[in-house]
Amino acid sequence: MSLLLIVALTVFVRTMIPKIQLLMALGPTDRANHLKERLMNMVFLAIGQKRLVGRETERSSGIMHALIFWGFCVLLIRSLNLYGQGFQEGFHLPFFGGDYLLGYLYVAVKDIMEGIVLVMILYAIFRRAVLKPKRMHNTTEAYLVLGMIGVLMVSDLLLDGARYNLVELYNNPGKIDYFNNPVYGSEFLWTPVSVGAAALISGFSAETNATLLMIMFWVHICTQLIFLNVLPLGKHFHVITALPNVFLKSLGYPHEKAKVLDLEDEAAWADETLGLNHISQLNWKQGLDLYTCTECGRCKDVCPTYTTNKPLNLYDFNDTLKRELFENADNIIRKSRLSASIGKSTDSSYTENTKAEITALNSKKTLIGDVIAEDTLWACTTCRACEEVCPVTIEHVPRIIAMRQAQTLMREAYPKELNPALKGLERNGNPWGIGYDKRADWAQGLDIKTMADDPNVEYLYWVGCAGSFDDRYKKVSTSVAKILQKAGVSFAILGVEEKCTGDFARKVGNEMLFQMMAGENIETLNSYNVKKIITACPHCLNTLKHDYPQLGGNYEVIHHTELIDQLVKNGKIKLTESWAGALTYHDPCYLGRYNKIYDQPRAILRSIARGVIKELDRHGPESFCCGAGGGRMWMEETIGKRIYLERSEEIVRKKVSTVAVSCPFCLTMIEDGMKELGKEEEIRTMDIAELVEKNMV
Repeated sequence: MSLLLIVALTVFVRTMIPKIQLLMALGPTDRANHLKERLMNMVFLAIGQKRLVGRETERSSGIMHALIFWGFCVLLIRSLNLYGQGFQEGFHLPFFGGDYLLGYLYVAVKDIMEGIVLVMILYAIFRRAVLKPKRMHNTTEAYLVLGMIGVLMVSDLLLDGARYNLVELYNNPGKIDYFNNPVYGSEFLWTPVSVGAAALISGFSAETNATLLMIMFWVHICTQLIFLNVLPLGKHFHVITALPNVFLKSLGYPHEKAKVLDLEDEAAWADETLGLNHISQLNWKQGLDLYTCTECGRCKDVCPTYTTNKPLNLYDFNDTLKRELFENADNIIRKSRLSASIGKSTDSSYTENTKAEITALNSKKTLIGDVIAEDTLWACTTCRACEEVCPVTIEHVPRIIAMRQAQTLMREAYPKELNPALKGLERNGNPWGIGYDKRADWAQGLDIKTMADDPNVEYLYWVGCAGSFDDRYKKVSTSVAKILQKAGVSFAILGVEEKCTGDFARKVGNEMLFQMMAGENIETLNSYNVKKIITACPHCLNTLKHDYPQLGGNYEVIHHTELIDQLVKNGKIKLTESWAGALTYHDPCYLGRYNKIYDQPRAILRSIARGVIKELDRHGPESFCCGAGGGRMWMEETIGKRIYLERSEEIVRKKVSTVAVSCPFCLTMIEDGMKELGKEEEIRTMDIAELVEKNMV
């Protein structure tokens, strides 16, 4: 036992040390806060397998994986006992011996779980070999790992079975009568699966059972130690890294926020460290994400770009980055050590020579172009569907935005079709490029105050660019204003002083323009001492609520559906259930997955619907993107099927008369989809505010 442990653990440590050193050599990020919340995440998401068991689609495969994982965890206690028995006969962990109730309960649970795991392994092999889900990657490694887990279960069951037989043969020499055996009868209550294993080998002699017991003991130990050393070599590394990766996930916001770049740092421009240009610029958590990818394919299965035949395949994306990381591992580790040594040296010549060596160690490849194709990078809509289903909480979007920052700031290599919208932001404060002096024209005749007229209001109504300039969404702005007036809400707008929040600029990597827009808006908001903001745009909501605090803008920001729901519940607005025909609701990505607002829009719809409300097949956290996020609103879809068309076809299949939305981009995209399908007269696309206004008493 000592020899096996020394050899196996030495090999394991030698494999792990370079991987740990590589993580330590990557960039810093702070994940050492809110330990209680992190522990709860680990319990529910990692140990509880919440994202696998809780997902509506493919729930059977999620339960299968969870049962195998739980069974493996339960078996670990038995395995520790076996390691101890290699040194001391009869060893067991405290309270897990035969004289303790906990020991009996554990043996019973372990026995049942081993039987369940064996059934689940057969199901897993059947899925891989026969059903072959499209998202799944069939590899020899997967079958090998399933086989080793199966061997661990079978060896332990046969070990117990042989032990039961030896006890009976010792007490009653001769052949075991399985069917009339009181020992089996009592053990069956606790360990029916092991008793079944004992029955299979009950015809063997005591010597054979003793030999089998010893063989199964060492087979179990050797298989587990081999398994331990196989894990770091492939995708099953996640068995080791999943728990820490979930523990270290972002808190409070779905993923790590885009980094506020120091645009005044001349060295950053010279060294190309603005954004993510080279693989060595990943932070250690992003490196751990790459280690932890399970290659399950769930990310690409829900990705709106992949499912509409765009080049973004997040499995390939992660795998390509991981290969690049490992190929540059030695240089990255060496660079980290040299950088640390510079701070300790007072020798100027050593410092210069070391800096030259560090420069020579830099990867000659740029991530975009040499490693990841440009079309792949710019296909992403930042919808976060991938992150929502990832069982190990990998954060994809922050890396993509950081790469876009590098492309936009360092190389000006962004899609040129973005230029009109970006210039519109710079010159007129909106991506349409319409004169800023027309921003409040939609409000003419509605008796709406501006903050300049009266800053002593409870709420600022942040209208947004679409609500101010898009002819279709101006109607939604009008509906929101009328609802607020009807409910007696004290509010005002900024009018010509409002500018785009900069969300679009940040998502396409133009951090300079984002910081300029955000800085100007924050100055305006603070000058009026704004505390509360209402907006009908989820993109504005997300930016004002989560991004502006990075730059000193702290406000209470709510979506119009949240406020309307409150007003209805408080009796400030009375609605009639008069909307005829079947309704459905499309969850916007930035309202749902980014800000967890799912119930309020549905509660409002239930207050007005006379007909049935149908849920789309992909709804709530699993909603399908309209295709406009991440700057895609301002880019043409020239590859594959249009995303909005995929979503619109899903809506049509539900046979509804109205689809409700709560985002200006979603409204535009779904209306376009209905027109393209020839369904614009049959299925109306309306914002929830419009529906509420039409049904107010």
